[in-house]
This record gives sequence, structure tokens and C-alpha cells, in this order.
Amino acid sequence: MNSESVVELRNYEKSQLKQVSVISGISPNAMRRVFGGWILFAALVGIIVSVAPDLDSQFIGLTLFVLVAFTIVMFWQSRISEGWPAIICDDDYIGVVRDPVLREYVCVKKSIITDAQPSLIKPNKKAVEMSLDTSALSETDTAILKQAVWPREDKLIGLAHFKRREEACESVMWCVNHNTKAVRSVPIRRVPT
Repeated sequence: MNSESVVELRNYEKSQLKQVSVISGISPNAMRRVFGGWILFAALVGIIVSVAPDLDSQFIGLTLFVLVAFTIVMFWQSRISEGWPAIICDDDYIGVVRDPVLREYVCVKKSIITDAQPSLIKPNKKAVEMSLDTSALSETDTAILKQAVWPREDKLIGLAHFKRREEACESVMWCVNHNTKAVRSVPIRRVPT
């Protein structure tokens, strides 16, 4: 057993998530495209409803209000700048999201990841299953792994959003085998266990 912890819970700030490599999930660029598409859609619907003949002004007002309110709610969540990363590569760690709202990730050192395989989580969620070297895990590390969304003692499982599982597995193993350093200006906040 190794005395150094190789598994940890990390909380990231918005600025930090911009600096990590997103292996799987929705990137900030994709979020910007979705939001831009929504703005165009809302503007088009607003124009059509506004110029349509014989519509009640109450209906027009309600439609415009709903479009504006939904746009504000989307923007207020402020995920446009950071996206919704599911699996990240950060320096010597691979992280899988535990709580997306808190930006909390279960992170394991790349050195203990032995393999990444496509997987399915019931009922039909596409996932990446990262096998871990169990000889490097302490009891504390195993306890942290059990706090993951899909707890396993010898694996870390993350969803493969908007990416083929095989490509996500290749990306994980590429990150494991290459030294990718994230540029960080804000220190990582580790969650006490």
C-alpha cells in the first residue's frame, strides 16, 4: 500500500475549468454555440409572433416574456464560459465529475490508471470505465472512490457525453501516457474527506 494519496476530491473554480483538458462532456465552445443557436431561435420566434396577423396582444406578450425569461435563466446559470465537463485531464490527474453544480470531481493520479474501456451504465448511458492499479490504493483512496457517482473499489466511471465511448477511452489513455500540464493561476481546493 502506498502512503501517498492517489485519489482525491477536488473542487474547481470557473477559471480553473477553462484551463483543464475536457475529455468528455460539453465544452465551453459547444455551450456558446448552443446559446447562440437559442438566441437566434428565440429572436426568430419573437419576430414571427410579433408580426403574425390576428394574434392577441396578451399571447404575443406572454410568448416574448417566456422567451426572454428562459434566455435569462440560461445565461444566469453561467455555464456558457465553462461548459459541463464530465471527464477532465488536469496535470497528473484524471477527474470524473461527482457534483456538476459544485464543480466537484473525483480525481485519480494518472499513474494508477491501467486501462480505459467503453462501458454502459444501466439503463443505457454511455460511459468510460477506467481500471485502477489496486495495489496503489489505500483505504482512504478506496473510501473516496466509493463517493463517486458510480462507486467501484477498483474503477472510476465517467459518462461519455457527445463523444463516442471508444474515442473517450483513447483520449483518457492519451492523457495518461502524455504529460499534459494545465496552466493554473488559482490553486485547486481539495475537499476534506
